[in-house]
Amino acid sequence: MNSPIITKEKIQVNFVDEAIHFSLKAGTVICALIGIWAVSCLVAGLTQVGPVQMVRDYITALTGF
Repeated sequence: MNSPIITKEKIQVNFVDEAIHFSLKAGTVICALIGIWAVSCLVAGLTQVGPVQMVRDYITALTGF
């Protein structure tokens, strides 16, 4: 018969490490959402005006002409 062994050990949890891990995960999620938003904006622009007009408008935005 197997009986579980219960031990009472103190586990050291470093709050700073946990906060850093959480902030890195939150930052990764936010970056992913921004990337998805950017891709969806590009797809919407391509479907509305087409790739040639998108390139033309991009060059116009860069040069100002």
